[in-house]
Amino acid sequence: MSEILKFLPSEAFHKISEGAVFLDIIDEEGYSVVNYDGIETTQVTLLQLLEKLQWLDKAPTYIAGGYDEASGFKAANLLYHQGFLNVGYVAGGVQAWFQEGFPVKYNVNGGCGTGSCDTGSCSTGSCSTDNGEEDFYSGCGGCSCGH
Repeated sequence: MSEILKFLPSEAFHKISEGAVFLDIIDEEGYSVVNYDGIETTQVTLLQLLEKLQWLDKAPTYIAGGYDEASGFKAANLLYHQGFLNVGYVAGGVQAWFQEGFPVKYNVNGGCGTGSCDTGSCSTGSCSTDNGEEDFYSGCGGCSCGH
């Protein structure tokens, strides 16, 4: 790819199942009411993504999605302009994902402050999973314990 691609949810799902890295972009406070489900995701804010760019491998395909199309596009645009050539975003965001019949998960309390992480460590900025990739993104925006 030599441009930012706009993927329909079914196209994004197919690419992810083939090994593309999916970034679920959440708001800057670490809140997300609805998230993608049924795929491996890394939840991250745009600021967290910017902070971690220097450690990301540029080889994989990255697909960004968020609550709406704009947040996914912003993340894909950020990656693209930092030299990541294989980037795209989900057209319509999580709303289109759901409308195409793909699963979503709801966080009734709206985010990190729910204390739903069994380790209770969201306030410390890490899920303390001892898994480098999960802890790498740090904070509630990046751990896989339900935030």
